[in-house]
Amino acid sequence: MRARSVRLPMLAGALLAGLLVPVSQPADAAIAPPWCGTPSADAAAALPTGANAGDPAGSFPHIPYYAVGCTLERIQGESNGRMSLEVIGESALGRPMYGVVINALETKQQRDDYRAWTKVRKEMLEDPAKAQSLVDAAGSRIKTPMVVQGGIHGNEFEGVDAAMELIEKYATTPYGVDPEVDYALDHLVLVFNPIQNPDGRVSGQRLNGNGFDLNRDYLSQTQTETIASINLQKEWLAPELLDLHGYVAPTLIEGTTKPHNPSVEYDLWIKWNQPRVAANVAAMDAAGFETTIPVTEWCSDGDFPTAPSGLCDNGRPPGPAEAEGWDDWGPFYTGMYAQQIGLDASTVEMCWTPFDICGGRVGAKDQQVVVVESTMDFVADNRSAMLHDQLEILKRNDVNAPRPACCPAPYDVDNNWMNEYGEGYVIPMGTGQRSEAEANRLVEWLLYNDIEVQKTTQPYTYGGTTYAPGSYLVPMAQPRRGLADTALSVGVDISDRINQLYAPPAAWSHGYLWGADVVPVARGAALPAKVNKVRGPSLLGGGVQGGSADYYALEIDSPTAVRFLNGLVADGGLQPKLALGPVQATTGTLAAGSVVLPAGRQARRALDALAKRTGLEFQPVKAAGVPALEAIDRVPRIAVLAGSLDQSVWSLRDLGFPANPVSTAMLNGATNPLDSYDVIFNAGTGYPANTAANATARARLAAFFAAGGGYIGAGTTGAGFLTNGGQVTGLTAAARTGGGRSGIVWWDNTGGTSSVITGAYPARDTAIMDPPTWLTAVPSTFTVDARLPQSGFFAAGLWRLDEQSASAPGSALVAHGTNTTGTARMTVFAMNPLYRADPEREWPMVSAAAYWADK
Repeated sequence: MRARSVRLPMLAGALLAGLLVPVSQPADAAIAPPWCGTPSADAAAALPTGANAGDPAGSFPHIPYYAVGCTLERIQGESNGRMSLEVIGESALGRPMYGVVINALETKQQRDDYRAWTKVRKEMLEDPAKAQSLVDAAGSRIKTPMVVQGGIHGNEFEGVDAAMELIEKYATTPYGVDPEVDYALDHLVLVFNPIQNPDGRVSGQRLNGNGFDLNRDYLSQTQTETIASINLQKEWLAPELLDLHGYVAPTLIEGTTKPHNPSVEYDLWIKWNQPRVAANVAAMDAAGFETTIPVTEWCSDGDFPTAPSGLCDNGRPPGPAEAEGWDDWGPFYTGMYAQQIGLDASTVEMCWTPFDICGGRVGAKDQQVVVVESTMDFVADNRSAMLHDQLEILKRNDVNAPRPACCPAPYDVDNNWMNEYGEGYVIPMGTGQRSEAEANRLVEWLLYNDIEVQKTTQPYTYGGTTYAPGSYLVPMAQPRRGLADTALSVGVDISDRINQLYAPPAAWSHGYLWGADVVPVARGAALPAKVNKVRGPSLLGGGVQGGSADYYALEIDSPTAVRFLNGLVADGGLQPKLALGPVQATTGTLAAGSVVLPAGRQARRALDALAKRTGLEFQPVKAAGVPALEAIDRVPRIAVLAGSLDQSVWSLRDLGFPANPVSTAMLNGATNPLDSYDVIFNAGTGYPANTAANATARARLAAFFAAGGGYIGAGTTGAGFLTNGGQVTGLTAAARTGGGRSGIVWWDNTGGTSSVITGAYPARDTAIMDPPTWLTAVPSTFTVDARLPQSGFFAAGLWRLDEQSASAPGSALVAHGTNTTGTARMTVFAMNPLYRADPEREWPMVSAAAYWADK
């Protein structure tokens, strides 16, 4: 089975450089002040909170971001070719990110062992059985890569310092001086991404410059930093990755608790993770540091037992059968994505508190160093066997083998979460596909992640439906079946098996949350016999469909359609109008919320040119088929009620909306920020309290709505904002929070094609909820667009429906209408349709709400 071609630029450079010169003595320079580089205003700004609390004002006892690049350049210059340095990407705000490879090739054995690995790497995704035979033949005479990443959260500082210290040590220590360094250099290729979040380090904040937690982005892959990290992981396909975090006391070395991601080959993961963790613990003990290992030490409440007996509250001993709260369920974490493409991966949560068990800030960095170096020793000791088992996973996948028996004691009780795979997934093209453009977008994601995609050459019938030739097929018999399945399946309802998760969401799915329709093919069903392998998505047409017309209409049913509409409106030439009811095109009914333009040769020519290769089709409409229309004067300008840039702002901008954060402080400021906006989006800000300090903000909000400003609210806070602000009466919402309650639900389009908000959606569709939320009452001035079904509405995730959820079945999820005075148009979503920039399937609803609200 063939996959993407292998790119090894850093490999080749390291190999050639290592053939030339020995490593000199390290320079007399430490990673300490005075720093190289030029401080920027933001880098020298106020003291960050959190880990730096208690430092003298203005101090920053870690290497600042501005000094990272020049320090790495110095170390590279002192490595005499052992170290390669590359800019692997840039942050959201444009700061460079660095990839470091330390690969000693100073002896013939080192060079021969490295060549043995390069031969294996070229075959890993092409022919894993052949690659495994190469590993077995090489035995101990093979090098193995290991990846270390630091600083994904900007306020977890010491991971970057530890990575930089390790880079200097292993890049510049002369061969023959330190036996431990020599052992690592003989058997490993050390790959570092020392600072995954430059923006966060500069600001002293967890999030990146776009307001994203990067350690929740590895499945959606929206941020440039995430892509840079994944590119480095894909280049090396290392069996081991460590992601350096903080802070837990004592230091937490990841042994993940249940539930375990169903697409991980857990039998082989646990085989290597726990012995490696044991080696880490032994090294930490020897260094005088304590450790926390969740899977062996915790109870189901996500903590150590508190009873004097040492037993959990239920009388059972802590350990794998009980432990919860530090799971590897979600593939959106760095380590969990690395498990999907490698063998073993762990988060290392260093300890930093005044407690003696942590050793202060220096201790925090030292703990990271101890864990990394003991992991180096473990991987070097077991390099051939680990590579063999990494390839065993790929071999299983390549033939879609049945899931294995699992697991050895003490993991034999409630730790086997491996579900059987189906045969594959169809991504229809033509009939059965809501958006061919979004089908292509999904295929691009799959191909980028080295997942094989095929295209049918003949009609394919499955489940009573025939799919047209040219439809995409993702077979499970391929090396990346686990990642394909976790991305495309709807997920699993784990409500009856687990009490809590470390963090939501409990379900995720590009197949059910993005804009394309996907059809799972059950195990044992026949797949199409004649297919072609896909190297890129299909070329799409687009434009005006044939037929006599007075108008042309486009249904806004996908993110691609939203972006097209925003571009069309911003251009200002054709001036489309918003349909307030269904459009009766000659080819069928288009939903309310579609856009309509007068027909004519000039309009047709312009639309054909603009829509070329988008897959978007303008339908011909006779005058009699046109409902009431509303002029669109500009792309709605959206004020996002938030203190800073966040994922809602990013998503709206990605769709082409002018969007910016507006805080309560800004609303109380000297000038009125709402003068620059047409619509408010709010998913997390409460209505300003009725105090003298907020008098200006409250008055400006009231004036905004009185003047016809629109509103889009999400979740209990978004709904409560309107009630607390006196804009509506009778609007209430409920949510089931705590313990990671979240998941994917089915919802019914009760508004049908007449709904200006949900009209473009099918009769039943899916949405993500974090937490599960529903509207318990809707104002008389509102119309309900979507409801939960009366039963069977929870598709996947964690939501015990008996927990404070009696009012959920049949409840409203989406409603739109006016405020009490009738001056402002408003839409309320129970779920957040811009959640983590992931539910792209829901984005057309946000667009519809924005255009409708901007009257």
